Amino acid sequence: MNRQMFSWISHLVKNRPGHTTTHPSSKIGLSVIERYQCGRSQNNRLIFTAKNKSELRSQIKRELNIDPFVIDQLPDSRLELAKIHHNEKLAKNPVSQDHILINSPTGIVQLNNQQIQLYPDIIPSVGFMPIASKISQINHNAIVVVENLAIMQLCNQLALPNLCQNAFWMYRGDNKSGAKAEACYDLLTRFGQDKEVIVFSDMDPKGLEIALTIPYANYWLGPEIDAWTHCLQSRHASRSGYDVQTKAMTYLLKRSDASSLSKPINDLVLLMHTEHSSYRQEHMYAHNIPLSLFPLFGKEE
Repeated sequence: MNRQMFSWISHLVKNRPGHTTTHPSSKIGLSVIERYQCGRSQNNRLIFTAKNKSELRSQIKRELNIDPFVIDQLPDSRLELAKIHHNEKLAKNPVSQDHILINSPTGIVQLNNQQIQLYPDIIPSVGFMPIASKISQINHNAIVVVENLAIMQLCNQLALPNLCQNAFWMYRGDNKSGAKAEACYDLLTRFGQDKEVIVFSDMDPKGLEIALTIPYANYWLGPEIDAWTHCLQSRHASRSGYDVQTKAMTYLLKRSDASSLSKPINDLVLLMHTEHSSYRQEHMYAHNIPLSLFPLFGKEE
């Protein structure tokens, strides 16, 4: 049994359960017939009578304690699947797929109507890594989504706009740290509609593309306007980083041409395009660049 076979069986037993049905021959269908001795193959078609379907349904219920007529897929969670099956790895998501990395400049996060002290003042921390699906409430008005991992431990050392100071900070995720982008996006999909969602990214084409495509994002957090030219022309600016982001810049210019960006974001896109340089979050911190919030979209969005 695997996820694909269970889904195939579920579709079979729910399709006209009181009638004989025929289906195109397939490897998975032939495996079902061989494994459960229900149905037959004839002239490159798979034939299942109403009795076959009933017997197959009963066998699956005995094996997994799940009714394929009611449930069309095995559980996503390994822990849930382990309750009913010897191979918990058949679950859709590995355990780590549900991990997010969170922090707050105050050192306190408010989740599920509880205040959680993250760490003592004497120990800097990138935050902690809870299971995203267990979060039922985010008791902060704003969520800050952070592009770079190094910034997570610095959130309490940045000169931030008021809206960001008591916000729920969440790392966007990657393939190495254990924090997953899928879990981050899932949390935003569940809670972002009722929050002020802010994206803190590099001041480069990819960073702005991330900001514009984060679910429910309202603002970009970045250097104050008066610092833009200085940042992009400084010796700490990245020209090579900009050069490998042509696809992201093409996306931004299309958004600019469509007049879908707010004026400050549109101005920044054009300035980066002119200067052919970018400026990373770590340099914003290292050089004490003052930060501000900028709406991402024009009024029509």
